[in-house]
Amino acid sequence: MPEAVDVGSVLGGRYKVTAYVLASAEKDLVLDGVDQVLNRAVSILVASADNASQVATSARELATGDRNGNIQVLDLGITDSGTYLVTNRAPAADMLDLIVQQDAPSHEQPYIEPFFTDTLGSEIFGRPRSTEPETYDDDDHYEDYDDRPRRPSRLSGLTQRFSRRGVGNQREDDTSDLAPVAAEPVSAQAQAEHRPSSHRVPPPPVRRPGGASPATRDESGDQDGPGGTAVAAGAAALGAASMAGAASGTATGTQAPARAASKFPLDAYSNDDARTDGDPDAYDTEQADRDEYDDGRSRNFTRILVGLVLTVVLVVAVVLAATHLGSVFSGGSPVADADPVPSASAPAEAPTTAPAAPTAEPTPAAVAPVIAGITRLVPDNPGLDAGNDGTLPLIIDGNPATFWGNQVYANDAFGGLASNLALVVELEEESTITEVTIDQLNAAGGTFSVLVNDQPTLDGAEQVAQGGFTAPTANLPIPADADGPVTGEYVIINFTQLPRLSNIQAQFPFGLRIAEIEVN
Repeated sequence: MPEAVDVGSVLGGRYKVTAYVLASAEKDLVLDGVDQVLNRAVSILVASADNASQVATSARELATGDRNGNIQVLDLGITDSGTYLVTNRAPAADMLDLIVQQDAPSHEQPYIEPFFTDTLGSEIFGRPRSTEPETYDDDDHYEDYDDRPRRPSRLSGLTQRFSRRGVGNQREDDTSDLAPVAAEPVSAQAQAEHRPSSHRVPPPPVRRPGGASPATRDESGDQDGPGGTAVAAGAAALGAASMAGAASGTATGTQAPARAASKFPLDAYSNDDARTDGDPDAYDTEQADRDEYDDGRSRNFTRILVGLVLTVVLVVAVVLAATHLGSVFSGGSPVADADPVPSASAPAEAPTTAPAAPTAEPTPAAVAPVIAGITRLVPDNPGLDAGNDGTLPLIIDGNPATFWGNQVYANDAFGGLASNLALVVELEEESTITEVTIDQLNAAGGTFSVLVNDQPTLDGAEQVAQGGFTAPTANLPIPADADGPVTGEYVIINFTQLPRLSNIQAQFPFGLRIAEIEVN
């Protein structure tokens, strides 16, 4: 087939060869041509017999997007004499690439990691990465910081306090046979008889509120046995002088009155050393109580601040409202008081003041427009379309099925015969005009304007609206001007550009088909 293709020959009855571009060693031809149907330049690849199947495969791959390239396939012809491919105008090298089979996509091949990533650290830092932990000069500072006593959090103190109390109560309920008595003193012998040996007693405080040393407490506790705690508490309340008497009274079975825990002196509660030396959780409990107190104070302060702000806003709003209402009442009261005084004190003057009240001129009543006739006006060519004047009354007969039509023209500028054509609607008298409605048939486009005048001419006419035909009916509202509603005796529709007619049997497409004109 490549030998049979000559310049001027037509392939597929459509593509005409205009020039040779390139020929390969396998007799594949790249030609320039033209699409005689669409009149556009194309490139043609005529494949040899050996490459015909590959060219067809490449064309399908380009069409489906499986093959990348800047070539757009326009046509593929496979005939008995050979195979040809028609594309957009492309370089000859790109066209000959289509006879080469495309390689498999790269994404289907497995990814192999480059070898140099194994030694990337050595290439960047000059040595392999060390597996030993790094040490820094300021590590001692962080260790010292970790050894400091930390302030316990608020929640931890509360949790420990409530959990400790809850556990103590639970154990007492589970192991004790007697109800807890706090205010009534109990002797050591009674405690030993009624309490089972399995009951756990809370540890005694390290230092007593009276200031006794731990050594004294230990001695008395060793001599007294289970009842020594109550006796020691009573001796601490009576003073250091009665310490020996309390010890002897314990040996003979006497009992000293004990002070309740809630009656301890205030200085014992405020002594931080007595509360923190022996029990580490005492500091957490105290700190939690202080935090609760601080939180309560902060919440109270926030509420007070919000209340003050709201009060200030409310006062300002009341003042502004009172000022505004006072100005309104002060401005309207003189007018309100001025009206009844003349009517009550001087009723005889009422007839004289009533006629003087209206100072403005009375507004004339609106006159509804009534159409009296219609004429045609062509200033540049008065005789243009004169033969159709007989059908002008059909525009104002009230029947939308009848219409007036002018001549048809080759363009929208009246074929160069005139610059405009006007239809002058005459009213019976000068009337108020608020809207103009035009019904037309089978036309779209065009440009016209609506003018109002006291005489049937365009000289001195006032333009009040402008539009074109986008629908069978064109409604043009007439806005009022500064002097009030628009009034006039003649309404002029001035066509400066003809619309295009459709569905008509005529030589030219531009003209007018006016069915009705209404003036409201």
